[in-house]
Amino acid sequence: MTSLEIAELRSLIAVAAFAGVGRAARALHLAQPTVSAHLRRLESALGVPLVERRGRSIAFTTAGESLVRDAHRIVALHDEAVDRLVGTPSDDIVVASTDMANAAVVQTVSRVLSERHPERRIRFRFHRTDSLRRFVRAHSADVVLGYGDLGTERIDIGPVPLAWFGAADGPTDTGLVVFSPPCTLRDAILAAPASVTRPVVRECLDLSSVLATVRTGAGITALPAFHRNESRLRELDLPAPPPLPLTMVASARIPAGTRDALAAELRRVVRTG
Repeated sequence: MTSLEIAELRSLIAVAAFAGVGRAARALHLAQPTVSAHLRRLESALGVPLVERRGRSIAFTTAGESLVRDAHRIVALHDEAVDRLVGTPSDDIVVASTDMANAAVVQTVSRVLSERHPERRIRFRFHRTDSLRRFVRAHSADVVLGYGDLGTERIDIGPVPLAWFGAADGPTDTGLVVFSPPCTLRDAILAAPASVTRPVVRECLDLSSVLATVRTGAGITALPAFHRNESRLRELDLPAPPPLPLTMVASARIPAGTRDALAAELRRVVRTG
């Protein structure tokens, strides 16, 4: 009987969220070969390819995109069941982060928490914004990091500038590639003046799918400006949508000193891009 391991599905989600094995490994604090091995084991168990290399970038196959979609639900249900039945180990720090955070932001969270609480294990969970709000309401994460309004207890980190991107050598008079709803970034894209005359040509669940579609020249999209360094993309001379506000919520299990230090470091990362 074929079975899928939660650790391997977490790696799959992270690769989709960060559009690359190396960045996913750094976000999960795993070795890159470990994440690659997780993907290979999933492919072996299912008997189908899930990812394909395109130069220095990575893209999901149709089967891979389908599994990423299911993996979000499987891992979320797994975590909810474990938390409900046995609770979170008292010494663990659970970080629920938007799957659109850049690697530098995630690494900063991990570094600050590890330096201040070296005796505690840091557990990351990557979700869409609507799921993050559920973490806040249920008080089921120690740190929640996302775009937009996370509730009255949120700490404002700073605005994350957006920019328009298209294929490096592709047309610009194309439609829009957006994330599937609900999505704060999608809403910002569709409300932007540059979107008024452009139809949506593709909806994607994750960053890898967005990047792969844009690189083919099928459409353009807006992303946080730190994606300027992505291969086979070019920034377009279009009026950018308004910046997305990055916000954080910290539970009472996080000491005030740690919370303030984390907010200060995240603001520095956002300012410097």
